[in-house]
Order: sequence, then structure tokens, then C-alpha cells
Amino acid sequence: MSRHAFFIAGDRVVHVANPCGAGFQYQAQSHTLPPQVQVGPHQHEAAETVLVVQQGMIELMVNGAAGYVGAGSFVRIPAKAWFAYRSVGDEAARLLCRTAPAQPARDACKITIQIAAA
Repeated sequence: MSRHAFFIAGDRVVHVANPCGAGFQYQAQSHTLPPQVQVGPHQHEAAETVLVVQQGMIELMVNGAAGYVGAGSFVRIPAKAWFAYRSVGDEAARLLCRTAPAQPARDACKITIQIAAA
């Protein structure tokens, strides 16, 4: 099971597990966007965002690039990226939005293996 797991029960979000060390900075919400309604643009300085489209279609803009995300798809938006999204089409879009602290980049380590003849 993912460490970022949550379920949606109606309009209620049930957290299964938080990322390690996320504390209260972890947020998950369910959004229903009427047709042509836009959210953003905004930016999360130290948090990544994951959008899961459950119904409908959204147009997603990230750092000046745009694309469409349909039902059953998801997208991960890294920290410090500017993004906005809007519902497109004639039906409302329903999506899940999860924001959590960005995972720190792991330090690379150098491994040296020495083989000695017996």
C-alpha cells in the first residue's frame, strides 16, 4: 500500500497513511469543479501536488505548458512549479488533490568493493 494513500467517501477524505514526517502539512481534498471554472494559478514552495481526476476532464497548466487530463488519470506537480487547472467540457470535473512536503533528494553514496584473492 502506498504511504500516500487515502479514500474518498462522498465528500469526505479518509487518510490511510501519511508520508513519513509530513505531520499536519499533508492535505487531501476532494474538489468538484463546475464547467469552465479555474483554480489557480498558484505555487507550493516546499510541497508537491498530486491531482487524480475521477470524473470529467481538466485542462492543466504547469509552468506555461498545458495539457488535458481525463477521468482515471493523475498527474504529479513538483514543488516550486506554477500550476492552474480548469474543468473543460459540459460536465463538472471531480478530482482529488493531495499536497504533501516534497521528498528530499537522497544523497548519493559511493560504494567501493574490493576483491582479494584467497
